[in-house]
Amino acid sequence: MRAVLLLLGPFAVLLGLVAELPLVSGLGFLLTFLGLAAALWHRELFAGTRFRVSLADRRLFPGEQTTLTVELENRKLLPLPWFEWQVALADPLRVEGERLSAAAAPGFSFLRKSGTLGWYARARWQFRLGSNSRGYHQIGPATVKSSDILGLEPQTLPVPSMERLVVYPRIVSLPELGLPADRPFGDAKGRAQLFEDPLRIKGLREYRPGDPLRRIDWKATARLGELASRVYEPSAARHLYLLLNVDTLPHSWEGYLADDLERTVTVAASIAAWAHEHRHPVGLLANGSLPDADRPLRLPPSASRDQLVRILEALAMVQPLTLQELASVIRKESGRWPLGATVVLVASLVPEELAAEVVRLHAQGYGTAAVLTSERADPASLGPVPVYRVLRLAGVAEAAP
Repeated sequence: MRAVLLLLGPFAVLLGLVAELPLVSGLGFLLTFLGLAAALWHRELFAGTRFRVSLADRRLFPGEQTTLTVELENRKLLPLPWFEWQVALADPLRVEGERLSAAAAPGFSFLRKSGTLGWYARARWQFRLGSNSRGYHQIGPATVKSSDILGLEPQTLPVPSMERLVVYPRIVSLPELGLPADRPFGDAKGRAQLFEDPLRIKGLREYRPGDPLRRIDWKATARLGELASRVYEPSAARHLYLLLNVDTLPHSWEGYLADDLERTVTVAASIAAWAHEHRHPVGLLANGSLPDADRPLRLPPSASRDQLVRILEALAMVQPLTLQELASVIRKESGRWPLGATVVLVASLVPEELAAEVVRLHAQGYGTAAVLTSERADPASLGPVPVYRVLRLAGVAEAAP
């Protein structure tokens, strides 16, 4: 359209001058002016234009809200006669008091606003944003649309930058899950193996069938002429490994059961919070992965202040599709675990191979327990391992027979 104006304008001016028609010449000058103005506006439309999206908080629990701030700034003499911006939001996100528009990309909606913006002006919008679903939720990309004053050629300014909002899993108390709040995975006095410190050797005793090889003191065995096992000092804090099976169905091509997965993740987060509160070093091993990662999730035990944050962030981001069976992940990692560690399996699905791995850990002297989060998981497959069942987040868990 600009090109048409720039062609017709000079032609009308020339025609008016030749034919001595002032009105035609005047119209030609007007068309030429409008064409030049439109060309200038088109070239400089988004010069000095800044669009920003920011979050007051990037980490929330389900049900909490944060402030989403959107700013549009025009730092030039030419105004934006009209504009429309839109920001893509992951579907689990909700904006208080705003109706979101459908987006072409699956899993996203648009937050949209329109208006006008003068020269050297700035507009700001603030929204209350939150989600009831754990996850690593994307905010962005965004676009800004505008045009010259005649609306001849609208343009779009892409804004590729994105924000991420981490929504942690829900945390509930162990009694709400049906688990004992006081030493839920073993008694400190009655089950000393859960609390032994492998770095503090108390003495020696005769070898007993079932003692793991790492407990045997080979120098003492050679000196005494018979197998001797080390006795360790009790430890005030146990290392707790959470083993999270992200699989909810036997085959990955079947997809996953969302309710079972969320219940499993919530249980794992709640146990981690309990361990952190009681100053137990706690770690996480899962066969799921973080976004853009190509290996299973592994966080070594730690009692540091930010360990719970790391675990909650990992559980918030863990994906439903797995890279490999949890049993094979345990086989690779368990050689690094110290004697005296406690391992707690949290799963809605316990394949035979996984059950065998947990039973093997039990036989090697690790403290073991399992929390099953669906009726499809068979407690009998875990043999001597203590088992709890959590079938509803609202409340009631039953001890498995």
